[in-house]
Amino acid sequence: MIQTLLLNLFETGFTIALVAGGLLFLGGLISFAVFLYKSLFGEGIKDPREVVPEKTSDDDDGVSKGDSDDEWDYY
Repeated sequence: MIQTLLLNLFETGFTIALVAGGLLFLGGLISFAVFLYKSLFGEGIKDPREVVPEKTSDDDDGVSKGDSDDEWDYY
């Protein structure tokens, strides 16, 4: 009786592990397909060295003073 219960528990755990592994593998395949599609037909990977639209001038050092009610003095 106990041996059968433990065997069923082991089989259930193994089945859950197989299903979870299959779902992770499927998610990886979908992510790879999306990456491949964006690389071939879309914009691809964005270059971090490109200038962001918010910062167009070189005199801006990126630090701004916070308000009096802010938690930090500078951002």
